[in-house]
Amino acid sequence: MGALLCRTYEDFATLTPSDTVDDPAGCMMGLLVTAAGTLKVRTRSGKDFSLPAVVVGQEIHVPVIRVWSTGTSATVLGLIGAPYFGKSG
Repeated sequence: MGALLCRTYEDFATLTPSDTVDDPAGCMMGLLVTAAGTLKVRTRSGKDFSLPAVVVGQEIHVPVIRVWSTGTSATVLGLIGAPYFGKSG
């Protein structure tokens, strides 16, 4: 049996989309899509990216400091804490 990759985080955070300020919860280590749509984010390094078609259950594994209000129709949760990678099987 092959090895399985397990990715876990410490917690979730509800994000507040904004065109003017970074999220008050701080930097998220990633995002979990809970409603499909478009997504515009600002990464921890300050770059803005638009993702035209994210789907429910998709995980975005990039540190994010802002989810833009304009350009975002998807709903996401923030993933808090560094991921733990383990192998089993």
